Amino acid sequence: MMKYSIATTMRAAALALLTIPPAGHAMSAAEIMKNVDDVNRKASTTAIVKVQLSTCRYVASGAGAATCKETPRVTVLEVGEKKWGPEKKDSRAIALVLQPVTDKGVGMLTYEYTDTDRENDVLMYLPALEKVRRVVSGGDGNEDGGSFFGSEFFVDDTQLKKLNDYSYTLVSEDVLDGHAVWIIDAVPTEKRAAKTQYSKSRMWIDKERMLILREDIYNRAGLFYRQRLNRDLALVDNVWLARQQTMNNLSTNRMTVLRNISAAYNKDVPDELVTERSLTDATFRERTLATLRSNYK
Repeated sequence: MMKYSIATTMRAAALALLTIPPAGHAMSAAEIMKNVDDVNRKASTTAIVKVQLSTCRYVASGAGAATCKETPRVTVLEVGEKKWGPEKKDSRAIALVLQPVTDKGVGMLTYEYTDTDRENDVLMYLPALEKVRRVVSGGDGNEDGGSFFGSEFFVDDTQLKKLNDYSYTLVSEDVLDGHAVWIIDAVPTEKRAAKTQYSKSRMWIDKERMLILREDIYNRAGLFYRQRLNRDLALVDNVWLARQQTMNNLSTNRMTVLRNISAAYNKDVPDELVTERSLTDATFRERTLATLRSNYK
């Protein structure tokens, strides 16, 4: 239920530091989520990231661990994002397949909007067909836009959650991986519920960094069926990121491990990179990306 923009998902929920409210101020669940949203949107104005997605069917191996029982499907992506609009709250992002070679050049272009009355727009380019097609959003029985490049992330998982689409409840406070956290439930409004397979999300939010460390996701029947974990936190270009993010589908025993390979934030990303031309013109986009890659860390 907590959504991330494509580049945010690819940088595994990279977040900047946020000023902590004065001592004694007890924030409501809605206020906490507003801060999380602000941090997410203000962490960077641009991003260029490279990640690896490894997806497999697994077996539980004790103590909460899991082991792949087949050779994982590995996809390497490169993503560019640029904030848009007068307040830089909207975004445009492009995700391109580098590996496997058979899928190289497949791309996705996303326009995301904070306005709840304006639908996000997702375009997919398939080189073999030389066609750009629009990806249908959730709510049409297609699991929130379908799989994101064959992984256990849905397309809808890669988009930032619009605050007014949900109601929030502060469940409790706890400690997770040594970090003090709030545990917050998010439930979609009636309008939003018609567009998602999720009925509720429970999030463990790091109080210091306003970073979601864990998210338990429930389906329309109210069953716990997916879990998202952010691990191996690091600071790059003054932006917090989780070097590893896992999406575990408990209903199918399939999981995707997202590993951050390289990242750079707040660099000069040209507007033209996040356009339909970049989807279809490999020479044009490669020229732009070659310059940006020199900033990778």
